[in-house]
Amino acid sequence: MRWTNYILLLVIGVIWGSQFFFVKIVVDDIQPLTLAAYKALFGAATLGILSLFVKDRPSHNQPKTSKKQWLSYFWIALLEAVIPFFLIGWGQQRISSSLSSILMGTIPIFTILLTAIFVPKEKINALKWISVLCGFIGLLILIAPDISFTSVSHDIYRILAILGAAFSFAGSLILINRLPSISPLIAMRNVLLIAAVLLIPLAFIFESPMEVILSYSQWLALVILGVFHAGIVYMLYNLLINKSGPIFASLNNYLVPLVGVILGMLFLHEHLTLTDQISLIIILVSLGIGGINFRKRKST
Repeated sequence: MRWTNYILLLVIGVIWGSQFFFVKIVVDDIQPLTLAAYKALFGAATLGILSLFVKDRPSHNQPKTSKKQWLSYFWIALLEAVIPFFLIGWGQQRISSSLSSILMGTIPIFTILLTAIFVPKEKINALKWISVLCGFIGLLILIAPDISFTSVSHDIYRILAILGAAFSFAGSLILINRLPSISPLIAMRNVLLIAAVLLIPLAFIFESPMEVILSYSQWLALVILGVFHAGIVYMLYNLLINKSGPIFASLNNYLVPLVGVILGMLFLHEHLTLTDQISLIIILVSLGIGGINFRKRKST
């Protein structure tokens, strides 16, 4: 087992674990498309600057292959950034971060289903199903008690939006796994650049991005969302997918709410309840099972 993959998974979980907090800071004062455009733009700029210091292997692909690569980048940008950025921004205007975490926890389930359909060479054995479902059960145990289900029925369209974002993310995982061998930094720079090119005009057509008024703390939150939650984390995510496959990489969604609980314990002096401890054990077991599958994948 390569522990670097678990370290990557943990780092991604920590970064994305704070995403909902930063979105909540700005979501009331910025519209969804504008928020998505800023995230993609700041993320692309971050990876663009980093790419100046990284030498990628020279490509000897023919022009036809290059066009296919850009077409792949386009679809990944659509599924990984354009659609989910908008849906999450719109959905979180009325949906709590706890409920959002559970809904986003369906990504591994969608991923394993899409993998079974579109990647027939990838063997979906019983352990992979157990890993994904076990993690989702742990997520439900952790967060479900904090959800007010009286409000859920009034926000069904927001719930469907978050689920749509989860499905979109799962689809992008399959496409990222099919990318040719290329630096994750370069690949995700291209993806976020395309996403920004698509989102900026949409923001101007349907919203009023020039009229956005944010405080200094909100601008800081927006920059953090773009630099870390769109730029750096996408590069790491692509790297993890290349190393361990889309199903294992998708398990980071079970770490996201767990990271929030642990950070609360460390910095806010909150106590782990018995339910939290049970959830922690179940999620760790699911990650361990995922690691077993990773070893088998590498050995074949």
